[in-house]
Amino acid sequence: MVKQPSDGETEVRAGRTILPLPAIARVVDRLPCLRLFALICAFVAACGSATPPPPSHGALRALLAETKFQPTACYRGADRPEDQAPLEVAVNNAIRDIAAMPAPVESGAVRARLERLVADVDSFATADRDQAYQYAIRIWRAVGLHEETHLFARDDASVLRLGC
Repeated sequence: MVKQPSDGETEVRAGRTILPLPAIARVVDRLPCLRLFALICAFVAACGSATPPPPSHGALRALLAETKFQPTACYRGADRPEDQAPLEVAVNNAIRDIAAMPAPVESGAVRARLERLVADVDSFATADRDQAYQYAIRIWRAVGLHEETHLFARDDASVLRLGC
């Protein structure tokens, strides 16, 4: 149990002198500009530490940097050349929105945003939709979620194999 110093005592802990709260208050009262600062510090100390910034998602940045809907061994590219840009915008917007979510990300919030992505690409050709669905699963996994997305009628592994 730590002994609380009385009004006039100081305490030495780990080689540092700790002033009692009344002594600190007297110093702060002499310097009006420090009153607000002391109040803010007391509030932050009472509430715990400030929330750290969300971790940077390197995998999301890598996905965002990719040129999407290009021909590969398993995908022949966007069905129509004019479809590539809106498909890429839909996927990139989903990536940006999810990257902006506060840490730790909640699977429900990520799933809701990916459901919107699935709806956004609904009017495109089947192969293009399948490619967007694969991006949805890759986004899900890039933020560290490993359970099934439950976005599709089939499991994620089979969606990732579509077209190959």
